[in-house]
Amino acid sequence: MYDKKKLLEFRKQKDWHWKNDEESPLTKEQKKHFKGLHYFQPNPELYFVLSLSKDVADVGKEVIIKTTDGDTQMYLKAGKITFNVEGKTVTATIFEDPEQVQYQYYLLFRDKTTGEETYKNGRMLQIEREGDRMIVDFNYAYNPYSAYNDNWGCPISPKENFLPVRLEAGEKIYEERQIWS
Repeated sequence: MYDKKKLLEFRKQKDWHWKNDEESPLTKEQKKHFKGLHYFQPNPELYFVLSLSKDVADVGKEVIIKTTDGDTQMYLKAGKITFNVEGKTVTATIFEDPEQVQYQYYLLFRDKTTGEETYKNGRMLQIEREGDRMIVDFNYAYNPYSAYNDNWGCPISPKENFLPVRLEAGEKIYEERQIWS
């Protein structure tokens, strides 16, 4: 169930951790002037409870995803989800990270906000699974760490997840002029 209060608290906590936590992707210099990330307004229209279709080629197979530092990361193809945005039916591939103790599902995607309002290499979304359903809440979409500085190598959204719609939810592009005083 969509929960705006929970989302806003999550964003507040994330900003605090990014400013104060040693594990933050921000450099010490960036943290000095950090005032918080920038987000689209909460959007309940971009919250979905969906079935994961495993009736697609190569489900369970390894998929190599290129990273921003020229390396690669390995995921498993978990299946596909289908949802409606702007009157369009959209299909996207869900990946599973086999290195997680718990099954960790990801959507690595680009949409029509990419490169202008959101990070040029795409955003990520961790997906919760409840039984046989996937909780897909784009309000939690985030930039990979490589969006904040070049110290990180992060996955680049694969072409199969270039979505033909605007997903105006989640994190916006990192711009120093927005965050620095």
